Amino acid sequence: MNLQPSDKPIEPAQDTEPGPNDFLGWFQRGLKYAQLGFPDRAAESFEQAEQIKPEDATLQFNLGTAYLTLGNFVQAVTNLDRAIKLDPNNSDAYGNRAVAHAALGQEDLVAADVELAVSLGAPPDGIETILTYVRERVNPDQD
Repeated sequence: MNLQPSDKPIEPAQDTEPGPNDFLGWFQRGLKYAQLGFPDRAAESFEQAEQIKPEDATLQFNLGTAYLTLGNFVQAVTNLDRAIKLDPNNSDAYGNRAVAHAALGQEDLVAADVELAVSLGAPPDGIETILTYVRERVNPDQD
């Protein structure tokens, strides 16, 4: 048995693909891929779930978060907007949208999202830490 590390990334075992109308199957598959560090596959699975139930706030939040992780900030904002419209009390959706706005250099939109996120219980220090990282690394030209 070879116990040497492989150059290939560890991927989840192949499982059967959910059926075309299996919202929960696609959603859970997306969550699994996100937890394993495969945001591209998570987004693909969440997109399949979105075809079945586009008005699910939790799905839209997770899809937006997957796009945020992938660096597709415009699409992240779109999905996080949908999540917030469907569930205006999701502090994490406001926080993630603030991060996407910061990455896009839309500082005028960041403050409002941070304020709403904090008012709904998000930790202000956590949001500011992430925003600092984004401003320094993703969008360093913004001052």
